Amino acid sequence: MPVYYPSPNVCRPAAQLTEEEQVKIAKRIGLIQHLPAGTYEGCDAIRYLPCMHTYHVECIDDWLMRSFTCPSCMEPVDAALLTSYETN
Repeated sequence: MPVYYPSPNVCRPAAQLTEEEQVKIAKRIGLIQHLPAGTYEGCDAIRYLPCMHTYHVECIDDWLMRSFTCPSCMEPVDAALLTSYETN
């Protein structure tokens, strides 16, 4: 059974999440899926963050499920995503 992080220091199996935590995690998954992805040298799947840092999809998606900030510059990823939606 998958384990989720409804807040940075809290982890629980999916079956033990409250409805509010489930909604929060679903929104986070949706935002992650809107981040652009590509490949590096044709074989490594990478994801681009709004701050222009790039990471392996597997690594950064796991990180973003725990903390919605860039691990390098600590810029909030969701704020940049929401701003880009508002300007389009």
